[in-house]
Amino acid sequence: MKSIIIGTALIIAATPVLAQDTYELDPSHTQVVFSVDRFGFTTIFGSFMDAGGTVLLDAENPENSSVTAHVDTASVFLGHPTRDEHVAGQHWLNAEANPQLTFDSTRVSVTGENTAEVTGMLTLWGEAREVTFDVTLNQLARDPATQRQAAGFTLTGTIDRSDWGHTTASALVGSEVGIRIEALAHLREDE
Repeated sequence: MKSIIIGTALIIAATPVLAQDTYELDPSHTQVVFSVDRFGFTTIFGSFMDAGGTVLLDAENPENSSVTAHVDTASVFLGHPTRDEHVAGQHWLNAEANPQLTFDSTRVSVTGENTAEVTGMLTLWGEAREVTFDVTLNQLARDPATQRQAAGFTLTGTIDRSDWGHTTASALVGSEVGIRIEALAHLREDE
């Protein structure tokens, strides 16, 4: 009897989960913000104006959820045209050679009722490195503006650009980059 129970448990564990709903990020209501220290005098904030992606959300078993997201590096905005051009240029983001920054999750670890750590591969400068972000599910409900089912998330974390071998002006500009993303995603209409 014990072997039947164990065998059944193994079959259940190996069965693919199909309870995921597909949500698409709403670029007009998703903000990707980053911060970096400048010379120890100030913290500079920037954002990417063009972001998108897909969230496969399993509300009953969040650890089965996943996310694939991207930002267009040429859409970087720091509030000053010369700085925007400089940061998008070859010494920093090199947007021409690396048009997108991507994140593909590999693991979701639930940490609370509406919180999780989401680990995945972050591709910058053409190289992928594993990073973990803290994520809060702010709300899962009908969006009053669109009348569509929506999910709102806050993602926070810090990366070290030197992990990707990026050390431009490292004696002056911090290696640690703070990241905050406020994301709104709508249930795909064919779901």
